[in-house]
Amino acid sequence: MKIMFRKVTLLPVIVAVVFVFPGAGTAQEVSVDDTLHLTLDKALEIALSENPLIKVADKEIEKVDYSRKEAWAGLIPSISAEGSYSRNVKKPVLFLSEDMAGGFGGSSTIEIGSDNSYSGAISAAMPLFNMSLFKSIRMTEVEMKSALESARQSRINMINEVKKAYYNCLLANDSYNVMLRSLENAKENYENTQKMFDQGAAAEYDVIRSEVQVRNLEPSLTEAKNGRKVSALMLKILLGLDRDIPLGFDENLEAFKELIEGMPSDPQQDISNNTDIRQLDIQKLQLDKQFELTRAQRFPTLSAFINYQFQTQANHFRFDDYRWATPIVAGLQLQIPIFSGFSKRYQEKQVEISMEQLKYQRENVERQVSVSVLNAYSSMEAAAQKIESARVAVRQAKRGYEISQTRYETGACTLLELNDAEVALTQARLNLNQARFDFLSARAEYEKTLGTNLPEFAELPASSDEARME
Repeated sequence: MKIMFRKVTLLPVIVAVVFVFPGAGTAQEVSVDDTLHLTLDKALEIALSENPLIKVADKEIEKVDYSRKEAWAGLIPSISAEGSYSRNVKKPVLFLSEDMAGGFGGSSTIEIGSDNSYSGAISAAMPLFNMSLFKSIRMTEVEMKSALESARQSRINMINEVKKAYYNCLLANDSYNVMLRSLENAKENYENTQKMFDQGAAAEYDVIRSEVQVRNLEPSLTEAKNGRKVSALMLKILLGLDRDIPLGFDENLEAFKELIEGMPSDPQQDISNNTDIRQLDIQKLQLDKQFELTRAQRFPTLSAFINYQFQTQANHFRFDDYRWATPIVAGLQLQIPIFSGFSKRYQEKQVEISMEQLKYQRENVERQVSVSVLNAYSSMEAAAQKIESARVAVRQAKRGYEISQTRYETGACTLLELNDAEVALTQARLNLNQARFDFLSARAEYEKTLGTNLPEFAELPASSDEARME
């Protein structure tokens, strides 16, 4: 007899885990009190606070926020200072004409300047009107919105992966429990058959057959146990937990009965919260701002400046005797672009073409997202039907096993019929667990595609709220 049930883990995953984490399947001396008990919400909360990918996305928000502040700093006056010292090794000269030299013929020279020359200046400048600067500031605000959406996308993807890994752990646990119950039933049948044989009410073949039944189920139980360990290890990786921490699950697949029964009657048509769609909308906004920034280069710029200088010259180093000149210059500077060889116009054309490309890309993504929503919903529908059918099958198989067990004890049926009934019950229970897992996985994919049903603790960092754009 062979129990047919779907494995909860794939061989490549097992090989990868064993290679990366040698000894992952070995027993560990860990106290029961150290067990981390998980629910789905707790697992999601841990993943969103500990997973490195989420931390990277949050740091990106912080970095873009500083970039936004840097752009705003361009409106603040800038102040700079400079100073210099020079030594006239050989002083410059001033040539005098013959008339100026007193009519002695030829020309003469006069040294000018001093041996030491000092100068310093403090300058301040502030833009009064700079359209390009204003548009650059608006561009950084859009970049902040893009960073926020990227962080939201990271959270949505992480939630989807954690949900599927968590459901996989529950499937592994439930499958293990089914196989354990099946083995216990087989052992009970073996003991009953042995008693009946001792009383002369059963043949030796039945005893041998029931013992073989037990032996055949033991490897399946071991495989289910290993699958449970590997699925738990994969969940620990997503949660950022140490592999030696034992996990306990306070839920099973049946605990999500309300979620299964609360399946929407029709697939949702609104896909505006899909993260790919939102990213494309932000890209459209970025192109709009880029077009405005390019056009802003046609505007004149006006800035104010003030310059305070102090300078002196001397042939000695007696600083107290120096006389300093301190001129002050203030004014306005106006720059008007007149002609740049049509370069700005060509830049605008490039942005316009990028807008058209983005429009076609968005149409294509909308179709793909709509199909993904329908596929996920169809998978949910199929799994829901399997769940209902599997529930009936489990109820009937359980009743059939009880009847067969009673009939065998009274000698009204053979051991083969009892084994068949036990196999049917085990397979029905495994099918029910698999159907529940398929539904929950499809629902997780459905919610990920729509970008909805995010838990409250999945909100973006509070420090970036001031940078949000409606």
